[in-house]
Amino acid sequence: MKSALAAASDRFSLLAYCLLALVSIWWAGSYLLIKIAVVDVPPATLATARLLIASSVLLVWLRLSRAGSLPSKLGSWAGYARIALFGHALPLYLIAWASMTVPVREMAILVATTPLFAAFFAHVSQREWPSSATVFGLLVGFFGLAAFLGHSAGSILHSNASAAPRLALLAAAASYALSSRSVARLKDANAIVTGTAVMICAIPMLLPLSLAFERPWAIAPTAPALTALLLLGVMSTAVVYVAYYRLIRLSGPAFASMHHYLVPAASITLGAVFLDERLDLDQIAFMTPVIASVFIARGLISRKL
Repeated sequence: MKSALAAASDRFSLLAYCLLALVSIWWAGSYLLIKIAVVDVPPATLATARLLIASSVLLVWLRLSRAGSLPSKLGSWAGYARIALFGHALPLYLIAWASMTVPVREMAILVATTPLFAAFFAHVSQREWPSSATVFGLLVGFFGLAAFLGHSAGSILHSNASAAPRLALLAAAASYALSSRSVARLKDANAIVTGTAVMICAIPMLLPLSLAFERPWAIAPTAPALTALLLLGVMSTAVVYVAYYRLIRLSGPAFASMHHYLVPAASITLGAVFLDERLDLDQIAFMTPVIASVFIARGLISRKL
């Protein structure tokens, strides 16, 4: 009996690591795909198309798997709408917009600060003074961010670029953190139903922006941009989000949050290999304390979120 239990535990452990690898690799690859697609497809249209593709895939998946049905109560959709705003519409647009000027490596590192914002929001919502370890973790992270942004500011001044895209990426990270709190409050444990409903809610939040300012009917994407867009919708949005929800249920939020540490390294590697982005050792050194602070804050996130 013990050996059977041990074998079952090993299978679950292996599945958890496989899901973690899948989530990390595809979310790292999403920054590369966004850089390719945004050359031909403007940010709001890119984010909207990504959600349209993902929701279509999930609706078919939901029908074929008979895993459940979309909720009929208005109150449930209100909860999904909050997640859609902060977990999809806002961050997907901000990331797509920033990708037009920010290298893949910086995009991944700045968005990886999500756990820092999550720790901060957790303490604010609890209205209690954080522990000394948490204060230390947050200070290390924010000082690291200040150093990183200061280093980037020097490059920005020389190139006449704007700091706004990098601040937009930090706003996307904060938005993801707010979304995670709403996800934690959901009673629905069906990952496919949750993912489908959330993405359906996010589409009308971005579609008017695309129609009003980007004239999507006049866009003629090249084959690489179209391929990147399809991969973003099917894999990086539909499949990976379902895998992520499954990972949380299987191993808990603490283990699932490890993807925040793996995505930056994978994104830096992909950017160097496929986009010929130069590895800036100074920037990596400045961001090391930020990644370290995420580890420090991890215990708090597991308890509070």
